[in-house]
Amino acid sequence: MMFSLLLAGLMLVGSYAGAQTAGPDAGSNEVISNGGLLHTLMAAPVIGQPYSAIQVHQTSRKLADGTTISHKGHHFVARDAAGRVRVELRMAKAQNGGQETVMVFVSDPVAHTITTWITGPNANKTASVAKIPEVRKPETPTQARVANDTTRPQPVVTTEDLGTQTIQGLPVTDVRTTIVVPAGRSGNDAPITKTREVWTSPDLKLVMKEQWEDPRSGERTVDLENFSRAEPDAALFRAPPGYVVKSVLESLKGLEDKLTAAQN
Repeated sequence: MMFSLLLAGLMLVGSYAGAQTAGPDAGSNEVISNGGLLHTLMAAPVIGQPYSAIQVHQTSRKLADGTTISHKGHHFVARDAAGRVRVELRMAKAQNGGQETVMVFVSDPVAHTITTWITGPNANKTASVAKIPEVRKPETPTQARVANDTTRPQPVVTTEDLGTQTIQGLPVTDVRTTIVVPAGRSGNDAPITKTREVWTSPDLKLVMKEQWEDPRSGERTVDLENFSRAEPDAALFRAPPGYVVKSVLESLKGLEDKLTAAQN
């Protein structure tokens, strides 16, 4: 299992590095972190605005017979004043009073690296580092994307600015986007209305809360709890003591050797 977890982490690091090398599309929107792994790693560095929090994500779906299916998860996220970010993914629950298994990702915009390692029972105490090239603007304009198929009914999108609110003591902008999927667009015989509401801190460049409502999938919320603007411990952004730091290629070679030995 530990091999699988490490391999998944290395693949994610590789895909992230590839996305950074390619650069954003010419017309793409700026990515704002919401405490989630990909949003946090893909967001532009934010300097001088440290924080730490627990990102809590919840889903709730009510079935036709009245049954409600709910799920809840959480993970730790932190950013220091230098713009380094740490995101933890809980991979396995603690058993028999032991530690839970956690995969850690640290992105360093100064060193242009992303480092990942696993903590918990049977962790191999290896941290893998990938060099992230600086994003370069495309030298030639990006070709226009192919227009949507106009033979199908098109969704109607409206955006509302709901003003400024306060979350965790911070002023946030509140924007709601409503999408009406017309009949016949997705096999539906009547219009479907779904919404997404986002509360963003302009100062921290951080999404403090998101909420989605869709009659097909139910309600989903993501918000930040135990929020603190204190500078996180610098040790959070380094591999733990006793861990060997290797490049991603070295880590993959080591995995290959161990898997080969296990098969023989």
